[in-house]
Amino acid sequence: MAKFEYSLYTADGRKRTGSIEASDLTDARRKLRSPGVTVSDLRPLADARSRSRWTLKTEQRFDHVRFIGNLAVLVAAGLTLDQSLRALHASATSQTERDRLDAILDRLSAGATASSAFALIDELPGDALALIASGEKTARFADVLSVIASDLERRKAHRKQLIDALLYPAFLLLMMLLALGVVTFVLVPALEPIFQSSDRQTPLLIAFLSTAGQLLADPVFALVGLALFVITATIYAWKAEALSLWMTSAVIKMPVFGPLIIKMALARYLQTLSLLLENAVAMPEAMALAAEACTVSVYRSRLSAMRETVITGKRLAEAFSESSLFPASIVSLTAVGDEVNKLAAVLINGSNIMRIEAQRTLDRLLSLLTPAITILLGLLVGSLVISVMTALLSVNELGAQ
Repeated sequence: MAKFEYSLYTADGRKRTGSIEASDLTDARRKLRSPGVTVSDLRPLADARSRSRWTLKTEQRFDHVRFIGNLAVLVAAGLTLDQSLRALHASATSQTERDRLDAILDRLSAGATASSAFALIDELPGDALALIASGEKTARFADVLSVIASDLERRKAHRKQLIDALLYPAFLLLMMLLALGVVTFVLVPALEPIFQSSDRQTPLLIAFLSTAGQLLADPVFALVGLALFVITATIYAWKAEALSLWMTSAVIKMPVFGPLIIKMALARYLQTLSLLLENAVAMPEAMALAAEACTVSVYRSRLSAMRETVITGKRLAEAFSESSLFPASIVSLTAVGDEVNKLAAVLINGSNIMRIEAQRTLDRLLSLLTPAITILLGLLVGSLVISVMTALLSVNELGAQ
């Protein structure tokens, strides 16, 4: 009997890994087969071990943006979902992509819905899964996939733009930290004996950097840092959700970044709600799905409370106004759109308004980041040079006397 290593998904979507003994690959797959279970990876144990040595180097990341875009094109061309997935599987270039497609096809073959099958794609955001579920119910799956593909491409482009904008400030910050390290661990230890031998008071900045260097070089500091890291990791493992909520609450209370993050999250909520309503999803269900897809977890309860307000018979604009989450302009637009029966169009317009405002704020912050880091680096180096030169000149004066 040979041993096989497997990776599977249970009926509730959890991933399980392990090994099993079987006569061959077919027998192993037969033993693992059970209701609701989807086998995503199955290979001989020896092969798995040999591959594990190179996993970090050879395993490619699953490109969910490209996958959804290609799937949208195939489905729009008239192919069924099953045919489209099999066509993508045949043209897959990486083992990671083939494994994901195998898992999705297996789950669809077992009778699961498309939204349940696509939940196996961890990189897919929650609002995209909500849209897929709505597309199944309204028989507009091809249109929904096109919308999701366009939105994912826009998010990817925005993320790339943000990373590109942060590269130069990150480089400056790295250089500043490197310069500070060289000064702390190389220059300061060389200058400190000069002041000690001349009975002159060590400059405040040099004394501070000397103390910091000694502290960082002390093994006790490394042990304390390691202990804090282990404690933090343990707390995160046991209370990940509570810690995430606490961190999110702390971030959104920050003066500049908090309103920016909230505005982007509310823009995403309006966009998701608009797309769901446009795909003929009932208002209460659309609001519930859009609230679950909100990227700021601490706001989900407040967004869900708006759904309860609408269920009681009030209009969406009234729910927006009572929640105090949206600006008056968005509330007014929503009221007008509800009156003329153009709510979906008005919501997407409101989403664009909030997104543009958030993007302008982000652009201003990024434009100020580079000069701020440059000025900080100049002040650090300049104050250090002035402090050292002043002290050395005073030492030279004593020597001349």
